[in-house]
Amino acid sequence: MIILDLNLRLAHFLQPHLNEISLAIVATCLVIYGDKVNGFLKRAISSWVFVARVVAFILMCTFGYGLLTLWSQPLVYWLISQVDYLYRPLLIAGCFCLLGILAERKRNL
Repeated sequence: MIILDLNLRLAHFLQPHLNEISLAIVATCLVIYGDKVNGFLKRAISSWVFVARVVAFILMCTFGYGLLTLWSQPLVYWLISQVDYLYRPLLIAGCFCLLGILAERKRNL
């Protein structure tokens, strides 16, 4: 019963911070997999003129990652909010643990 009460208190504590938590999950995913996005862009524009490649890279870094964050954060927020209230702390902790494992495997840590 103590564990259930502690979990319920943690769920209440996390509720007002779900926007920031979902943003942190999205930002962490972009950090972990940003090299794959950059590699895809690099392959796509490798035949372009130097100036066009630089402009494409600047646009991708400024607007591309911003739009990815802006569009995917509400989706992650919605997904977290669809999980039953009592399981949210476990889901959030599990997501960050999984992201930590993925970062370690990609040698980001």
